[in-house]
Amino acid sequence: MTTSTLKKALAHTYMTLLTLPIIAMIVWYFLAATMNFTTGEFSLDNFSFFTEPVEYSGIKLPLIWPIVLNTIVYSLMIVAIEVGISVPTAYAFSRLDFKGKGAALKFLFLMRSFPGITLIIATFFILVKMGLVNTYLGVMLVATTGSLPGLVYIMKGFFDEVPWDIEWAAMVDGTTRFGAFKKVLVPYVLSGIGAISVFAFLGAYGEWFLFKLLIFNDDMLTLAGYLAKLVTKENQIVNYGLITAIGLFYTLPVVVFYIFTQKMFMKVNMGGAKQS
Repeated sequence: MTTSTLKKALAHTYMTLLTLPIIAMIVWYFLAATMNFTTGEFSLDNFSFFTEPVEYSGIKLPLIWPIVLNTIVYSLMIVAIEVGISVPTAYAFSRLDFKGKGAALKFLFLMRSFPGITLIIATFFILVKMGLVNTYLGVMLVATTGSLPGLVYIMKGFFDEVPWDIEWAAMVDGTTRFGAFKKVLVPYVLSGIGAISVFAFLGAYGEWFLFKLLIFNDDMLTLAGYLAKLVTKENQIVNYGLITAIGLFYTLPVVVFYIFTQKMFMKVNMGGAKQS
């Protein structure tokens, strides 16, 4: 056995051993959702939430399909807002010279250094004063504020990788700066826009804390908040089967989505470093 083959065998063995606990958890996830452990029979009773509201141990939640619609609409709106703001902002930081540019970049970096949880009390009181508690607008404002600095830095890296000569050539040929941005730069950074779109969508899809804190009506929840309502009741797990069944419904679209978009995630790592 050659040294190369031995290294590959060791790497594969290590990765297999590392993933075994994860595989075991996934198998348990399916079994808990589809098996009646009392009788040992296959059962789909836990998936009754598809056709009727959830009611268990004093917890009452609405039918899940309006919650699914809330989740999709909220996630797409977050993507539109964050991409719509971060792309032109990143372009300005990458291509334009303006007073306070360095200070603004440092401020963006500083915003990323504070855990969001440390600001949540002040944020809550601000939203109360603005009358935005228990509204989607309030949740979206807080969510986008926390995400934008990171997305701007990612997109700035992609813009930095595009040679200046291409943009200058377009403007020499008669196009405006906006025309050069739209027709020349955007096609070069589409992979970056796709990457931050995926990042923003998955972040919004998995948001539950802000909904738990700022949304009081159950019919305004998203899937993550809907599932969180079932996880604990007076600090006790209430129903493994129901939770795992809804959890499967919640996570499977994300797994499929990730499979088709993982290449975009890989490109995010390259966005912050200019290629020579």
